Amino acid sequence: MRRIRWIVLAAVLGVCSLTIASAEQKPPTALWDDAATREVRQVIDKGMDAIAAMDSAWVSVAMGKDVSGFDIDVEGKPVRMGSRDEAVRYFNDIFAWAKKAGARLRFDRHSTDCHAISALAFCALEYDFVATMPDGSTLSQPTRTTVVLRRGDDGWKWVHWHSSLSTLPAPPATSGWGKKWLRLLA
Repeated sequence: MRRIRWIVLAAVLGVCSLTIASAEQKPPTALWDDAATREVRQVIDKGMDAIAAMDSAWVSVAMGKDVSGFDIDVEGKPVRMGSRDEAVRYFNDIFAWAKKAGARLRFDRHSTDCHAISALAFCALEYDFVATMPDGSTLSQPTRTTVVLRRGDDGWKWVHWHSSLSTLPAPPATSGWGKKWLRLLA
């Protein structure tokens, strides 16, 4: 009987020590993959360049089929996309507006911060989306964007993005910026 008590006591102490040791261990943290992060940064840079070049073929290749996006149209209104087809249509609408206005597009990039693990990544970007008009005047949307990418057999694809104005422009009635946008939309 005494021997059984010692065995039970040893078992209880053993379980308790494992529980205490487990509680003292810190939970694992994700280890960022530097090579994957560099790949993602290249995908983001290529995407920004393709959008500025109004390359609609890039959009259909770069977006995942199930992409979702929240962005801003040329009037500063929110736009929600829930598929690759909707994303392609959104970018084509912007490209058509820019071509009709004779505008050249560019991104004045302030920061791009990307992090990736083997199959998933996110990037936070800050930039001014700038349209230069034929007369040399410019329209600018200060923007923050977050992009989530997934790596598949066909490479890194955008699966989600969200863009919003990082600062508000002056109201249209008092701003040359607003008047230019309104004139171009008419």
